Amino acid sequence: MESHSSISQRQSYEASRSSMPRRQSYEEARLQRRRTMESELATIEAESIGDALPEGLKAEGFTEKAVPVIVTKSRKYLPIILNLTHGAIWGVLVRKGLIQLTTYNGSFLSGVVWANFTACVVMGLAVDGEELWMTLLENKTYPSKSAIPLYTSITTGFCGTVSSFSTVLLDAFNKSADTSIGKHFQYPNRAYGIMEFLAVILTQLGLSMMGFHIGKHLSQVCDKYVSSMTEKVYLFLEILSMALGVSLIIITCFLIGFKSHGAWRSWTFSMLFAPFGAVLRFYMSKYLNTKIKNFPMGTFAANMLGTLLLAIFTLLGRGKLPSGRRINSHIMGCHVLIGLDDGFCGALTTVSTFMAELFALKTFHSYRYGIVSVMVGYALMVLVLGSYNWTVGLTDPVCS
Repeated sequence: MESHSSISQRQSYEASRSSMPRRQSYEEARLQRRRTMESELATIEAESIGDALPEGLKAEGFTEKAVPVIVTKSRKYLPIILNLTHGAIWGVLVRKGLIQLTTYNGSFLSGVVWANFTACVVMGLAVDGEELWMTLLENKTYPSKSAIPLYTSITTGFCGTVSSFSTVLLDAFNKSADTSIGKHFQYPNRAYGIMEFLAVILTQLGLSMMGFHIGKHLSQVCDKYVSSMTEKVYLFLEILSMALGVSLIIITCFLIGFKSHGAWRSWTFSMLFAPFGAVLRFYMSKYLNTKIKNFPMGTFAANMLGTLLLAIFTLLGRGKLPSGRRINSHIMGCHVLIGLDDGFCGALTTVSTFMAELFALKTFHSYRYGIVSVMVGYALMVLVLGSYNWTVGLTDPVCS
């Protein structure tokens, strides 16, 4: 006969076995609730980011909203274009300034990475900040934050131009193919180019993501101390921004026309071409982003077009002829090409808006959009610059 203690042990063992399915079921239910809540919060945050993008975005889970039509074309287009012009000019100056400031012997990180990080911090701050525009939205002056011209100047104009997607891919190509201007490292073998490509992409995109997060966190602090703008104050700032945009274009044209020498000419050409790139990107994104669900086709098309053009302009500036001479041997032509590189292509492509869109899409669609953008853009660089470098050759530009 079984002892009393053995019977008790068996009963407790059977009781514990019977309770295990209940505990597993409880844990599974709790895990499912947590995942559901996380998914709902992520959808709300993503929709908030999508609504804040002036270019628009069509993604899974977003609420369809009717966009009020602004009656007059002058009110619809002119403030947007002039504010974009103002933001783009300051954006290209900040980008070139940061690149110059952070490029020096011994620097751990240099070049456009700091410009992209800065642009994403400001972008996160602007996208998540609400208090500054609250009066305009409550009074129905504008249907949404993304419709405010001055806000568009900050996000699409300034942030979009400070950051540059095409320059990231040019850096990735130069590092992977060992064609950096003035620097040749002679990797142990060509496979090390893959590591250099990954190092550039992971560093650039990783710091940009961190910058966007930092900006979003800063907005929570700033909203506590920033007061909302009245309509009169906003109208004054909008008119001032448009006037400065026109003035900067006039000053730039004057400097280009009357000063024919100086290394700073690449800066003035960049200032001249940047507004065209920013405006083209805005309208490409505005009309194409909502065409395909979960894939911002407008931003993608602008980034790919800018990357292709940057590869072509770089080839013209650095390419050699079969005879060994440069394709372009004129200082003025070199400055114009740099202006097109940094100004038009830099403003046509963007990392800050790209980051905001990645955060606004669900996980699978975000990875798909990001990977396709990087790989297609890099393929364009290899197709244009790589094929020419391996068949004829590249050299340093005449004005480097």
